[in-house]
Amino acid sequence: MTDMLPVSLLDWLMLSLVLLLILLALFVLLRRLWRGAPKQPYQQKLLFSPESAAALRLLDKAIGQQLRVFAAVSLSELVELTPQLKKAQREQALHDMYGEKLDFVLCSPLDLKARAAVALVDDSLSKTDGRQRQQLLQHIQDTGLPVIHLSPKEWPTPDSLRDEILTTLKQPRAIITPTGQGRVEPVLRLPDEEQADAHDEPRFRL
Repeated sequence: MTDMLPVSLLDWLMLSLVLLLILLALFVLLRRLWRGAPKQPYQQKLLFSPESAAALRLLDKAIGQQLRVFAAVSLSELVELTPQLKKAQREQALHDMYGEKLDFVLCSPLDLKARAAVALVDDSLSKTDGRQRQQLLQHIQDTGLPVIHLSPKEWPTPDSLRDEILTTLKQPRAIITPTGQGRVEPVLRLPDEEQADAHDEPRFRL
């Protein structure tokens, strides 16, 4: 019987390795048996938070017939980096916009061009995060896209929100151009100022 036992250090190492592999295989097998049959890996969750749902209903009442409202739009789908940025600046800009979403984007129903963004005020953010959020929203406004802020603590009436949106859209916005040509003051053409061939565009009645 003793002749079957390992007689050298190498034999002992090989035997230990085999025993370790056997134990690992048994552990994996027992773990699978303990878990049982695979369960459904997903479950539904709310598409909108209560605050976002309330804001969407408010926007639909205020301007839904004149502008299309899109929710949770990825910032990367709306803006892109200017080519003149240096490598470090590009990395920082990409980091700042990574995973960021705009709560709502208001678009023209005719050409689906973004006319304004709507950001919900989030009081739960820390001072640092809040400051970074405001800076990011300012960068968005610098592209020529106005940002309208809504506070869940004090919702405006649909009529007052509609007036604020229309007033904001009529204000010319300074766009920082990446070509070194300085700042350009564009005149935003609202649907009632479009040419006759755009007769399908809803007209804003102030």
